[in-house]
Amino acid sequence: MSNPMQTPGGEPRNSRAARPQDESYTLNQRPSRRGIYTVIAVIVMLTVAALFARGEWLRLTNVQVNGLITYKVEWVLEQAGITESTTYFGLNEERIKKNIEDDRYLRFISMEKLWPNGLILNLEERRPRINVVYMGIQYIAAADGMVLETTNDIKMDNGCIQVTGLTVRDIRRGGVIACRNEAQMEAMRQVIGELEAQGALDEISELNFSSLDSIFLVTVDGYTANIGDVTELRAKIGTVRGVLQELRGNGSPQGTIEAATPGIASFRPIN
Repeated sequence: MSNPMQTPGGEPRNSRAARPQDESYTLNQRPSRRGIYTVIAVIVMLTVAALFARGEWLRLTNVQVNGLITYKVEWVLEQAGITESTTYFGLNEERIKKNIEDDRYLRFISMEKLWPNGLILNLEERRPRINVVYMGIQYIAAADGMVLETTNDIKMDNGCIQVTGLTVRDIRRGGVIACRNEAQMEAMRQVIGELEAQGALDEISELNFSSLDSIFLVTVDGYTANIGDVTELRAKIGTVRGVLQELRGNGSPQGTIEAATPGIASFRPIN
């Protein structure tokens, strides 16, 4: 009688020795490459997450501030709220701009973030450029109209240009001059900017914007020039400066230069 647990040849039916090919496959099997890559990816992700959490990798280490003349970089960064623990993703442009411009002598121009730990701030120091007298108070402002200082002791010999003819609506220290005719402020910025670009600020004592079609400049030595509107300011102001040089060289009396057309000027002396 045969044994039910054995094959006809006498070998056990369920013995692993009866299937050497299965045993050989099991012994030679290698770990999957996909599994190894998965483990490596998980380790990298955990490492990066830890660095992000600690803020080590993205902490600012390269900060550049452009446009400073008298201010120190360290003071500006403190004013901006940027510290040693500030990270790349912790930079908020609107908040930084507000913090910087809380000092009325500083103007925020732009900000550039440099991955992963750099920052460039482009600023401008506001300088006293104009005097505006309103309701018995002298307001000293920058070229963009930001009022830097006020005084009840009116003096026009502070090296700034007197601006007249503005339809002032609101004016206060720490704020930009507001006019009922908003175009006046834009015209003023353009004229001041061109005078500065040509290095001619110190030649002008007064600017009058009563009419934006006939903007008048008064020089420190008493000549008056009508430059018309704000179009082609570079050519007009350059023409005025050339005529002034000739008039002064000839010892001509004071009068009015008509220079509303670029490259064309006439002179009318005071009778």
